[in-house]
Amino acid sequence: MHTSSALRLAAVLLLSSGLALAASESGQSVGNATALNGTVVDPTGAIVLGATIKIHNPVSGLDRSVETDTAGQFSFPNVPFNPYHLTVTAKGC
Repeated sequence: MHTSSALRLAAVLLLSSGLALAASESGQSVGNATALNGTVVDPTGAIVLGATIKIHNPVSGLDRSVETDTAGQFSFPNVPFNPYHLTVTAKGC
């Protein structure tokens, strides 16, 4: 993956994830956790199938990973409110 493509892919993912997280916080969250949802697209706007998304919090030690589905979407249910490192990897990007 080229650096500029990786950055753009991550930026799109973070934007999508941030919007989904904000929507969950406003009315769907209960307690100390929420769902983190998003869609992975490449620089042309095409969905990315089978991309691996990982979240990690170095303080709490939480580590999770999921793959995008046939629509390029992913979901992390029951994510405690904390800052996370998020990475996306995909073959051929």
